[in-house]
Amino acid sequence: MHRLISVLIAIAVPAVAFGMNGEVAIEFIVLGAVMGFAYWYWGPTGTLL
Repeated sequence: MHRLISVLIAIAVPAVAFGMNGEVAIEFIVLGAVMGFAYWYWGPTGTLL
């Protein structure tokens, strides 16, 4: 289930940026990918580095 949430996070960040600006910069795509990957890797438990 948390894999689905991580994909939704990766999609939601650029989508929100597009909704606010009307354009998507590469920074928001990268930010969404990093946040989605981080949630996928550490999961909902929030394991420390």
